[in-house]
Amino acid sequence: MRSSKKIKMLALLMLVALLAVACSPAATTETPAETAPSAEEAETEPEEMAEETPATPLWTKELRQAIAAAIDREVIVDRVFEGRNTPAYGMVPPSYPYATEPFQDKYGTRDLEMAKQLLQDAGYSEDNPFVFDLWYPPEHYGTTTADVMQVIKEQLEETGMMVVNLQSQNWAEYVDGFVAGEAPFFMLGWFPDFTDPDNWLTPFASCLQSPDNGVNYCNEEMDALLMEAATSVDPAKREELYQQIGELYAEDVPTIPLFWEPEYITFRTGIEGVAIGGSFEFNYNVLSFTEDAAPASGDFDTIIIGTTDEVNSLDADDAYATHDWEIIKNTGMALMGYTPGTTELIPAAAAAFPEVSDDGLTYTFTLKDGLAFADGTPLTAEDYVYSWDRLNALEGQVSGLVQVYVESVEAPDAATVVYHLKSPIGFFSALAATAPFVAVNPNTFAMDAINSYPDTLDGIGPYRMVSNVPGEQLVLEANPFYTGEDAAKIKNVIIKYFADPTTMGNAVEKGEIDIAWRTLGPVESTRLSGIEGLTVQKVDAPSLRYMVFNHTYVLDSAE
Repeated sequence: MRSSKKIKMLALLMLVALLAVACSPAATTETPAETAPSAEEAETEPEEMAEETPATPLWTKELRQAIAAAIDREVIVDRVFEGRNTPAYGMVPPSYPYATEPFQDKYGTRDLEMAKQLLQDAGYSEDNPFVFDLWYPPEHYGTTTADVMQVIKEQLEETGMMVVNLQSQNWAEYVDGFVAGEAPFFMLGWFPDFTDPDNWLTPFASCLQSPDNGVNYCNEEMDALLMEAATSVDPAKREELYQQIGELYAEDVPTIPLFWEPEYITFRTGIEGVAIGGSFEFNYNVLSFTEDAAPASGDFDTIIIGTTDEVNSLDADDAYATHDWEIIKNTGMALMGYTPGTTELIPAAAAAFPEVSDDGLTYTFTLKDGLAFADGTPLTAEDYVYSWDRLNALEGQVSGLVQVYVESVEAPDAATVVYHLKSPIGFFSALAATAPFVAVNPNTFAMDAINSYPDTLDGIGPYRMVSNVPGEQLVLEANPFYTGEDAAKIKNVIIKYFADPTTMGNAVEKGEIDIAWRTLGPVESTRLSGIEGLTVQKVDAPSLRYMVFNHTYVLDSAE
């Protein structure tokens, strides 16, 4: 339901207040004077001292546009992926409603002359090139990432006015680095949190959410457009607004979309229940072995899943990575969920779809009966209030995803959770299916600190985590207190971590693991598709690779 003018104005005023804080320059640290000033000097010093000039961020609009214009996506896709991927000219998947391709409209397929002119306008030349670092994770997105970065380096340096220094780092350190603002320009992948165009734009272009993804972009005009598009339930109005958002996005270039990459999952004969759809969720509890299967563990009660992903954080009030959410949602349960393999939204911890107030500002969820954490502690509505208070107190990586929409949370009784929104949001039920709406167990997750690597995960989901050796394996077992009809068919799940897709591909081929998942990549998946006893399944879910500018990055004077 659309908001009234008064409600919308109040929401925007609140947002502007937040933006004023978020966009203000960081405080500078002064160097102490060698000698203390005299009393006379001290009296006159405040009037005579000139204010320090704030440091200027590295990325001007001209530089961002120059890089956007110089990149040739079709060449990247052809050279690195032999045409298997699809060039991306917008941040929203083409299959989504309201999707546009603003980067193609503004820059054409590639406009090298525009890039050169913009660089000249910014004061650069062949004798005075723009020199900067470009960061990437070498294995997290498959072994082709280094090749993609090399092509981009060549394309940017073809201007004759840029010098690109490629830098790589393992995934865990990489995430810590860009969240801390240490990387000026870097590559990331994005998968849907929930199925709406807002999820592909607000995380990168809103003042509140963009810092969580290392973008640190803030534009009040963009925020206002995003808020209006998110709150509108009029399809024609949303289409118009997302057209405007796309045009501003290409003009201001918060990030640069590169290409859409298909995902693949490979599994051995005798495994059933593999179903991953547009919601990009992998539900372990529906997996099963047929009678003629040959489990890698030798035990029909244990399945082994391989991945090249890494655990970044298993704290639902902090985690903001695909693999982390996968573990959290198999050991926990959000208020809403999806039918496995589809984008069909269904109640999960909630007994039914929420009741929505007439003004669209209040969502009331009634919890299912008998839900309990895997340590036996009964779940109550107060656990959702606890999780909300904790998320706000700790300001973890994922906090912006919820804070931008939610004003407060209350528990009128043990079975009722009420979310009060800052403004009406047409997709809030879908948002309630994300990991921040998984209630954390207070016995494991204290109010005063993020717990990224807990010893156990005793959530209310079909599994509980019993051990985790980072980089080696993570072990789940069936939750003894789970009461759902979709209880785990296979009691134990072992997640094996691999350094690269080739090693993981060899492991599933040899029968050392049952399933190879994220990220095999198109090259290894094509090879495995020709091997008897293996099924390679293409996942029809949008997966975007994109480049990120850290909009607040400032070069050290020594550089």
